[in-house]
Amino acid sequence: MTRPLASFLSVVAIVENDADRLASFVAETLAVLGRIAGDHELILVDDGSTDASAAECAAVLARHECVRVLRLSRRFGPDIAVTAGLDSALGDLTVVMAVATDPPGRIPDLVALANRGADIVIGTTGRRGRSGPRRLAWRLFHSVFHRMTGFHLVRGAATMRLFNRRALNALSRLRQKTVHLRLLGCSVGFRTETLDYEPTAPARLRPWLGTVGEAVSMLVCHSPAPLRLVSWLGGIASLLNVACMAWVVAVNLGKDRVVEGWTTLSLQIAVMFFFLFTTLLVIAEYLAHAFEEVKDCPLYHVAEEASSSTALTDARRRNLCGISPPGHHPVTPHEETHGESPDGRRRAG
Repeated sequence: MTRPLASFLSVVAIVENDADRLASFVAETLAVLGRIAGDHELILVDDGSTDASAAECAAVLARHECVRVLRLSRRFGPDIAVTAGLDSALGDLTVVMAVATDPPGRIPDLVALANRGADIVIGTTGRRGRSGPRRLAWRLFHSVFHRMTGFHLVRGAATMRLFNRRALNALSRLRQKTVHLRLLGCSVGFRTETLDYEPTAPARLRPWLGTVGEAVSMLVCHSPAPLRLVSWLGGIASLLNVACMAWVVAVNLGKDRVVEGWTTLSLQIAVMFFFLFTTLLVIAEYLAHAFEEVKDCPLYHVAEEASSSTALTDARRRNLCGISPPGHHPVTPHEETHGESPDGRRRAG
């Protein structure tokens, strides 16, 4: 009999008009989970499907155990659907998949990498399904994004990925309103591995306009660099207008014949643009600082914490754990390390 690789394994599967494939996907996924996990759950997140997916989900609940269904009120997109599933997952390890494209047979490979020490495993499909111009555009964006934010985006990243409980607890502390699946993992750090796999079907690529909008949203939501760029441009423009004013005065003093009114008009325009760009510089700086302050993100994430063999001298209190507030998942006994709970309180080891 195969030895289970994980004591509790959750799978979050995104359903988007997948009624024709849902039954076989669920049966295959549960068969894989039964072989590798002592306890498991399958969470189906219906992202506002308009076909018979809702009825298929109800049929799945009647035929199988260890399945839960989350139906969103409308289509929010895969980023929000994944977030909803992760908020509901209870496992020591949580796998994210798309019913339409991801093979359940690769779940053991993800879990194996996690058991070898990876906190996050990101599935990649490489060049599959992506045209040359699209790959070139994403490569250029990855370079710009890294320079402006410091985040390393995984090239060719797909939907399929895995998070252990430590990484998932860190993600649960992020409270940004705009969520990007591509950034789940790299924004919190921790040890990350990649796993290349062959999708069961071509991914549903966004149109070029949607792709550009996603890239701009990722950059604006995670970096004040565009505002800083405006600040630099405003400062340079202000200095150029100061130089222009000095040049106008020098021309007026050095030349015998100057067109009447030219000096006054040129100085007026230069002074006006000087104050305009200086104002733009100040506004951009305040917006950049406000951007950093209003982000409801933790300042750091604890990857590991070590302590002496006895944390409390009172033997009656050595096994006390902090009570997690409603809406937060307590850390399971299978975690290897002890850090901070999602609300920031310490847990005794």
